[in-house]
Amino acid sequence: MRKTKLFIATLAMSMLLSSTSLAGTWQAQDNGQWKYQNDDGSFATGWIEDGGKSYYLDANGIMLANTTTPDGYYVGADGAWIAGQEAPKFDFSIAACSIKYTGHKVFSFDYDGYPCVALYYDYTNKDAEPTGAYLADYYITVFQNGVECDSAFLSYDEREEAFDNYTKKVTTGTTINVAQAYRISDMSDITIQIKEMWNWSNPRVDTVTLSLR
Repeated sequence: MRKTKLFIATLAMSMLLSSTSLAGTWQAQDNGQWKYQNDDGSFATGWIEDGGKSYYLDANGIMLANTTTPDGYYVGADGAWIAGQEAPKFDFSIAACSIKYTGHKVFSFDYDGYPCVALYYDYTNKDAEPTGAYLADYYITVFQNGVECDSAFLSYDEREEAFDNYTKKVTTGTTINVAQAYRISDMSDITIQIKEMWNWSNPRVDTVTLSLR
């Protein structure tokens, strides 16, 4: 099954790249990011193939790295697509921090007796000062059936270390696994929206759908 999935993913990538093998040059940006300039002077966007490797450039021409592309493929530190590596459900990075999905779990009852889903993710502090996920510059909103889900709290018997980690500060460069819970009404899919805060001009917003079944 794994080989079949890898073959399908590779075939899909081949179709994406069938007309995007370009002749051009990589251009380093002042902020350390990279763009790919075509021979006609324009900057490439979307998937390109260079040197036998596949790269994804966003709408501004910036090469993505260490993240998941909008169409669900994982790219490594050098920006190249890593075949066969399952991409996390979300991998959200901004200047002050980054968060990466590690799992989820449905609980039959929260503290008040309602069903809920817990989202687990790795939080990495990139700020100069110690801070925690609860103080970070992003906000997670969960929707089910088009309606925002309320935050939920688990009983002490159900609580795990990750829930307590959510309110712990960590030093620069430290990664800690945290969890947040949200009340659900049924087992239908949920939509997770992650939005960058305090960026009024061009905040990053990622939206993913998660199956609870």
